[in-house]
Amino acid sequence: MANAASGVAVAEECVARFQELRGGRAHRFVVFKVDDALQRVVVDKVGERGAGFGDLTASLPADDCRYAVYDHDFTVEDATATGESPRSKILFVVWSPEAAGVRSKMVYASSREGFRKELDGVQVDLQATEPGELTLDVLNNHAS
Repeated sequence: MANAASGVAVAEECVARFQELRGGRAHRFVVFKVDDALQRVVVDKVGERGAGFGDLTASLPADDCRYAVYDHDFTVEDATATGESPRSKILFVVWSPEAAGVRSKMVYASSREGFRKELDGVQVDLQATEPGELTLDVLNNHAS
């Protein structure tokens, strides 16, 4: 179904890969892009479960926009004797670098909410326009 704001539809594979990440923890991340015809969001890259955050950031182009979901594992201090509790949150990232074209930025911005609604289970939303806005420290601050 096409997004009412932008006319961009979401390919079924996008939701399937997201469900594999969320439910089966089969992937560490999934990167999505709007196809060249600007008709639908499709899967661009899938990071295996053993991939790290650096693999995700390396998958994001310097001159074009992308959406991504990342299964972020982290620990938080707790009041028990163990001192730390492992946690995991799924983050939705909108990558919109300064070098991206105006049309690309507009399509991704207008399609964002419609696409995001297809990904039931995302817990944190982030937007980044340059690599310094997408670091492990930033993720940890938003996740905890």
